[in-house]
Amino acid sequence: MKIRLIILVVSLLTSAMVYAANDPMVSLFKFQSQMAQQGNVDAIMKLGEMYEEGQGTKQNLDKALEMFRKAEQAGNANAARAITRIGNKKKQIAKAKRDKAAKEKAARERVAREKTAREQAVRDQAAREQAAREQAAKEQAAREKAQRDKVKQEKLARERVAKERVEREQAARSQAAKNKAARERAAREKATRDKAAQEQLAREEATRKQQEQEKAKAQSKKDKDGFSSNPCNTPAARLMSTCK
Repeated sequence: MKIRLIILVVSLLTSAMVYAANDPMVSLFKFQSQMAQQGNVDAIMKLGEMYEEGQGTKQNLDKALEMFRKAEQAGNANAARAITRIGNKKKQIAKAKRDKAAKEKAARERVAREKTAREQAVRDQAAREQAAREQAAKEQAAREKAQRDKVKQEKLARERVAKERVEREQAARSQAAKNKAARERAAREKATRDKAAQEQLAREEATRKQQEQEKAKAQSKKDKDGFSSNPCNTPAARLMSTCK
């Protein structure tokens, strides 16, 4: 492929060289150059025109201006107008170059501005997306915190309810224990009172029996003493005929 391309380029260059050699304007340019070297003023003017128009040679306004000045120095009447024309052309070309450079600069600046605008738009979009992600993250964090707070509050509420229930149950057990202790104390006190009453009754009964026994003993002694002194004073006296 490269070899074919090289052959094609060489062929085109060879054809251009052959065509240039056969171009009558090239021959005329060579002829005018020879005549100009011999001091022919018309040839110098013609050579300047050929440089100006790019006929038979590459366009070169500086060489054309050089030729026209030589012709003017040699006394050619048309050289001054040609010099003025070349000056105008160079000004136009310079202006065209400046305009082209200005347009190219404006185009580059426009491209740079557009690129900057695109980059800024990309940065702005990235900033908006980042802000949106951060906002979404904040909202998600807020929701999660609210959920955690809700769970915590519900847990605290359950713990408070459980604590209150335990406290009520503990109070109920404590009250039940107090009630039981009060009943047991009352029962013990009642048992103590009953025992004391029974013991009192027992003592009273024992005292009564003792008194009866003592009374019986006293009566028996009295009866015994009375029989020995007066048999009619005994219970058996009624059976005795002598005591009637």
